[in-house]
Amino acid sequence: MTLRLLGKAYMGLCALFIVLPIMVVMGAALNGGRSMLFPPKDVTFDRFAEFFYTDPSWVRALGNSLVTAGGSAALAVLLAWPIAYGLWRHGSGLSKAIAGLGTLPFALPPIVFGVGLSFLWTFTGGLGHMWAGVLSHTAFFLALPIVMISIGLQSIDPAHIDAARTMGADGRAIFRTIVFPQMMPYSASGFFFVLVLSFNEFIIMFFVSSSAYSTVTVKIFNSLRNGFTPTMAVGAITFITVSIIAFSLIARFGNLPRLLGADHTNTN
Repeated sequence: MTLRLLGKAYMGLCALFIVLPIMVVMGAALNGGRSMLFPPKDVTFDRFAEFFYTDPSWVRALGNSLVTAGGSAALAVLLAWPIAYGLWRHGSGLSKAIAGLGTLPFALPPIVFGVGLSFLWTFTGGLGHMWAGVLSHTAFFLALPIVMISIGLQSIDPAHIDAARTMGADGRAIFRTIVFPQMMPYSASGFFFVLVLSFNEFIIMFFVSSSAYSTVTVKIFNSLRNGFTPTMAVGAITFITVSIIAFSLIARFGNLPRLLGADHTNTN
């Protein structure tokens, strides 16, 4: 009983440790002036309107972040599918080498990868273009959907495939009726993981973007020279909100314990 109470108290302290800074940021976003104060003064929602609607620079940066995150997440999942499927279906040296190359960028420090991409896009003429940002994040976060789809493929019960073959189903029918439907939660989880990380990523975007194309994270960094402003706090709240929604969807529709390595049982 005592240990249970101590456990609950510890979890409560952890929750408080996480929530309090978020509450401070949310309060700072309500300041009527241009200074980030807490408690807020002249409480207003004008900074929210500025971030989402009235200030063209912030609105453009938010749009760039959404397009970059959504585009890189979708492209990463599309590229991860044949890599993970080939690794599961064949397990050859070539498929393992391709999977290794796909996951390698994620093992590199972001600053190292960002500097390399900066040189690459400079020589190819892509520096400062949105498509270069999308491809950069796709390459860096490709490992996540590869791993998640691979985990899902390994969880497929071989008896299902054997039964389908006994009934006369060919490879395409098996993929369409057994493999693909069971992989949807894992594919969606990979998409949302890349979406959240891309939306919050700064280091790589700092090296591959320009003044004409900057995401919210880059704009916040560039605005720091003028001091902390409540609009930056609105950007931080947006990051938190997107993360909560995405991970809630993963927890609701995906197999989160298995994705995190806590569940090794067959899910089918």
